[in-house]
Amino acid sequence: MKTIKSISCKLVLVMTMLCCFTGYFTPLAQAASHQPNAVSLVSFISTLEGKFDVRFSYRTNLVKDKMVEHPALAEFNAGNIDAKLNEYLQPLGLLCKRINNKLYIIANDQPATKKADAPFWQAPAALVKGTVKDTVGRTLPGVAVRVKGTSRGAITDGNGQFSLDGVNNGDVLVFSLIGYQPLEVTFAGQANLSIALHESSIALDQVVVTALGIKRQEKALGYAVQRVTGNAVQTVKGVDMATSLTGQVSGLVIKNSTEFFAAPTLELRGEEALLVIDGVPYGNMTLRDVPSDDIQSIDVLKGPTASALYGSRASGGVILITTKRGMGEGGLSVNINSNTMFQTGFLAIPEVQTNYGRGQNGKIDNDYVWGPRLGIGQTATDWNPVTKQFEANRPLNSVGGNNLKNFMELGVITNNNINVTQTGKNGSFRASMNHIYNKGQFPNAKMNIYNFTVGGDIKAGDKFTLEAHMGISRKEAPQTWGSGYGNQGYIYQLTMWTGPEYDIRDYKDYWKVKDQTQNWMYTNWYDNPYLIAYEKLYGVKNNTFNASMTANYKFSKDLNLLVRMGYDAFQNRETMSNPTANIFSTRGGWNARGYYALSNFDGYSMNNDVLLTYSKKVKDFTFDAMAGGTIYLRRSDSLIAATRNGLISPRFFSLAGSIEAPTFTQGTGRQQINSLYGKASIGWRNRVFIDATGRNDWNSTQPEDSRAYFYPSIGSSVVMSEFFKMPQFVDMWKFRGSWATFKTPAKVYQINRLYTTTIAAWNNMNSATYPSNLLGADLLPSSMRTWEIGTAAYLFNKRINVDVAYFNKYYYNQQTVVNIPESSGYSSTLINTGETYVRKGVEITVGASVVKKKNFEWNTILNWSNQHRYYKDLDSLYSSKNPWVRSGERMDAYTARYFLRDPQGNVIHNNGLPMTSDYNKVYGFTDPKFSFGFINTFLIHQHFTVTLNVDGRIGGVMYNYVDDKMYDTGTHPATDNNWRYDEVVKGLKNYVGNGVKVVSGSVRYDNFGNIVYDDRKYEKNDVAASYQAYTQRFHAGDYGVQKKSFVKVREVSIGYNIPKKVFGNSGIKNASVAVSAQNLFLFTKFKYSDPDVDTENLNSPSQRMIGVNFKVGF
Repeated sequence: MKTIKSISCKLVLVMTMLCCFTGYFTPLAQAASHQPNAVSLVSFISTLEGKFDVRFSYRTNLVKDKMVEHPALAEFNAGNIDAKLNEYLQPLGLLCKRINNKLYIIANDQPATKKADAPFWQAPAALVKGTVKDTVGRTLPGVAVRVKGTSRGAITDGNGQFSLDGVNNGDVLVFSLIGYQPLEVTFAGQANLSIALHESSIALDQVVVTALGIKRQEKALGYAVQRVTGNAVQTVKGVDMATSLTGQVSGLVIKNSTEFFAAPTLELRGEEALLVIDGVPYGNMTLRDVPSDDIQSIDVLKGPTASALYGSRASGGVILITTKRGMGEGGLSVNINSNTMFQTGFLAIPEVQTNYGRGQNGKIDNDYVWGPRLGIGQTATDWNPVTKQFEANRPLNSVGGNNLKNFMELGVITNNNINVTQTGKNGSFRASMNHIYNKGQFPNAKMNIYNFTVGGDIKAGDKFTLEAHMGISRKEAPQTWGSGYGNQGYIYQLTMWTGPEYDIRDYKDYWKVKDQTQNWMYTNWYDNPYLIAYEKLYGVKNNTFNASMTANYKFSKDLNLLVRMGYDAFQNRETMSNPTANIFSTRGGWNARGYYALSNFDGYSMNNDVLLTYSKKVKDFTFDAMAGGTIYLRRSDSLIAATRNGLISPRFFSLAGSIEAPTFTQGTGRQQINSLYGKASIGWRNRVFIDATGRNDWNSTQPEDSRAYFYPSIGSSVVMSEFFKMPQFVDMWKFRGSWATFKTPAKVYQINRLYTTTIAAWNNMNSATYPSNLLGADLLPSSMRTWEIGTAAYLFNKRINVDVAYFNKYYYNQQTVVNIPESSGYSSTLINTGETYVRKGVEITVGASVVKKKNFEWNTILNWSNQHRYYKDLDSLYSSKNPWVRSGERMDAYTARYFLRDPQGNVIHNNGLPMTSDYNKVYGFTDPKFSFGFINTFLIHQHFTVTLNVDGRIGGVMYNYVDDKMYDTGTHPATDNNWRYDEVVKGLKNYVGNGVKVVSGSVRYDNFGNIVYDDRKYEKNDVAASYQAYTQRFHAGDYGVQKKSFVKVREVSIGYNIPKKVFGNSGIKNASVAVSAQNLFLFTKFKYSDPDVDTENLNSPSQRMIGVNFKVGF
C-alpha cells in the first residue's frame, strides 16, 4: 500500500510540474504511416478539417482541379498543419498561412514584386470602423472581425467598436462570437459599419460535464442537471463560496451558519452530494478549498443515472467543479480580483431587558437574572472592575444595557485573488493565489485561509494530451470557541446568565492577579468573556493538499483512452488550552488546575481511473460506449492527547506540563473500493437518446460474502418537438426519464468488534473493555432504488426556459444499529432493518429574459423545490411504536411535551401554574414545504451590471432555544412588565394565568398519552402565582417551537465596467468596480436568531456585510 501511494504521489507531482511549464513545448515526432495515391486538394483539405476540427479559407478557383501527391496524413498534427501542408502546396504555387488555432488560409504563393502580385492578405490602405450589437441594440465586446480569406482581423472593445485596416471593396467581413450566429458582410466602401448579430441555437444543445468528466449535450441527458457559471460567485466574495451558491440550483439546499469558522452544509435532494473537481472525486476536499476565482463552471448532477458511475459515494448527487485553464490563442494574462466587506448591522441578534439585575426572586445573586429592579436607589455589595474587589453599598443601576453588543467588534472580510495564465502553441499554464481574512464579530476571532493552485496542459501532436493540477490550502484561527450553550459561549455568558448592572467593556483587563484570579464578579459558573477570548483557546490549523493528472490518448477519431490519477491529503492540528485560573479553579473538575489538549488528524485519499471511450455515427444513429475501472483508497489517522489533573506550571501549555500522565486516544481508518463499470448510449437523429450504465464494487468495509455488489441505471431523453408540430411559441421541448439503484456499504470498521481502552482505569493500570456490539449475520449493503421523470422546454424565441423534475427514492435493507437485551452479553447489533421509507420531491427551474432593450436587460432565474420522507414499511421488531410512526406518515415530525388543555383548548392550571403533559405530541415537521432562489441580473447602458439574489425556505418548525431560554433566565425583553415590577418592587405575587383549573374529576391515559377516561370539570383559573415561577414553568413547555420560514436578500452587487479607452496603452485589458453586499435583509417570524442554519443553540448574531469589489485584467 505504501509503495502504491509513494509511486502515485511522485508521479502526480512530477507530471503536474511538467504540465505547468509547457507553454512552448514542441510536439513529439509523429510516426510515418501508409501513403495513399494522389487525391484532390479540396478532398484533402476537407479531411484535415474533420480530423483537427479546423477551418480553411480559400478562393475556389485557386484549389479547383488541383491534386495532392501521396499525402501522408499521419505526419500531420495540430501543431504543424500549416508547415506540413505547405510541403504539398508549394509545387502547386500555393501557400498556407495560420491565422489562429482554428483558422487557416490558402492563397497564391507569388513573389511580391509589385502590388498587383502581392498575396491578398497584404493590407491595402483602406480603414474601416464599425460597431457590433445584438438584435436589441446592445453593443457586443469580444467579437472577432476578419477579412475572409486573409489574416487581417480585429476584436471589438468593451463598447462593441472595432477598426480594421486593409479592406477593399468586395472583401467579405466575417463577424463571429460564441453564443451568436456568424455573419458575413460584403464591404462596399462604407466608412462606418453597423452590424447586428443573432443569438445561436437552442441552449439545450450546450455541452455540460457529466459523470467521470464525460461531456454531453444537455438535450441528450435523461436526468436533471443545472449549471452555474464561475462569474456568479466571483463578485460578492465572502468567506465561503457556497454562500454565493445558495438559491442558484433547484434541489440544492445550503444552510449557512452564523458561527465563526463554521462552513455551510449542502444538501442535494435532502442528502450529502459528492464533490468532484476536474473529474476527480476527492475524499477530503470541500468547497472552502476551492477559491471562487479558480472556478470556470459548476455542474450539479441531480438525477439517479447522473451519479451512478461514481458509486455509493454519489448516491446523493454530484457537484462537479471545472476549474479554469489556459485559454485563447496565446500570450500572458494577469487578473486581480479584490473584495472587502464590513459588518454594517445585524439581521438577527438577541435583545434583552435592561431594568433588572442578576439574581433570583428580586434579590441579587450570582445566578439567573431575576434580581432587583435597577435604578431605583438600591445598593448592594458588588464588584468594582477598577479596584478589582467587592465593595459595599455600590448603587444598582443599569450600566451595560445589552452587553453582548458591547462585547462585539466590527466584522471584516477580505478576499483577494491574483492569477496568471500563459497559453502557448502546445500547452498552457495557470497559477492562482488566494487569501481570505475574516475578522469575526467577537474579540480574537480571526481566520486566515490561504490557497495556492497551479495547473497546466501539454499537447503532443493530435493524439496525446496531458493535464495536471495541484492545490494547497491552509486554514488557521487562534480561537474558534464562542458559541453554543456552555460556559465557552458568549451568548450563554452575556445574554442568558448575566445582567445589565455592569458594562462588559470595563472588564477588558481580565486579570486581577495574572494566572491566579480573574477581574470578575461571577464566582460560580461563568468566566470573564475576555478571558475566554484570549486565554481559553481552541485553535485550529488545517492543511489540505490535492493533485491530479489526466492523460488522454486518441487512437482514432472514435476511440479514446483516458488515465486519471487524483490524490488529496489533509493534516489538521487542533489545540485547546485553559488557564490555571478559570471558573473551575474554585469548583473543581477536569480543568480546575489548567488544561492542554493536542489533536492531530491526518489522512489521504487516492482515486485512480482508466476509461476507454468509443463513439461512432452510422447514418441516423450515434453510438457511444465507455468501459473503465477505478481503485479508490482512503486512509485516516488521529491522535488526541491531553493533560490530566492540571498543569504543573501556569502557561506551560504542553503535554509535558501535565501533573499526571497524559491521556491518549488513537484512531485509524482504512478503506478500499475496487470498481468496474460501463456505459452505453445510442442516439437517433439527434432527437432520441438512451443511456445504460452498470457498476460493480468490491468494498473492504463489507463482510466478505457481501463485499461485491452491482448496481445498474438506465435513462432516456426524447426531443418531442422533433416529432410533433409545436405551437409557434414553443422553440424546443424534451421529455426525459431515468432509473437507477445504489448500494451503500457499512462504515469503516463498523463490522469489526473493537476493544475500548481506558488509561489508568484502576490502581493506575490501563484497561480494555470487551466489545459490546454483536456482529449481525448476512449483513447486506444499504440499498436505494430511484427513478425520475422530467421535462424541459424553451419558449417564445428562447426568452423563457422551463425545467421540471419529479423524483422518487425508495430505501430498503438499511443498515441500523439496534439495542438488544444485555442478558445476551451484548448491548447492540448491526442489522438490515425491515423498515423502509421513500423520499420524493419536485424541482422547477424557470429562466426568463424579462426585458431585452438596447440600454436595459433583465434576466432572471427562479428555482423552486421540495422534498419529504415518508415511512413505507415498518419493522415489527425494531421500528418505533410511537403513534406518529406509521406507514405513509412523514418521517420529520417534530415532537415535544405540551401543556394540558381542556376540550376548548384552554391551558389547565394547578395552584396557579400551567400543567405539562408527560407525553409528546407532533407540533409540525422540520423540513420546509419548499425552498426557492430568485436570481436576477440587470445590464444597464452597457457598463452597469446589477445582481440581486433572493432565497428562502418556507414552512417547517424548530425549537428556538435563545428565545425560550431567555424567559427562563429572566433576560427576555417581554419579562419587563407590570407583573414583574409588582413582584420585585412591591412584593406582590399577583399574576393570574389565562386558562382553567380542575375543580373535580380525573383523567387516565394510555401508553402514548391518549385519553381513555376523563370526567374532569373546569372553572376559569383565578389563582394568583409568582410571575417568575409562572414564566419559568410556561416557557419550559411548547412555547419554543416556532415556524422557521424565512426570506433573505442574499446578495446584491452594483458594478461598473470601466471603458477600455480610459486606460489607453497602459496594458490594462479590462477593469471593473462594484459595491457588493451579502446577507442584506432577513424576513422571518423566528425571533432573535437566523433560521438559515436550520438549528438553534444560542447561535451567534447574523451579520450584514457591505463592501467593494475591484477587478483588473492585464
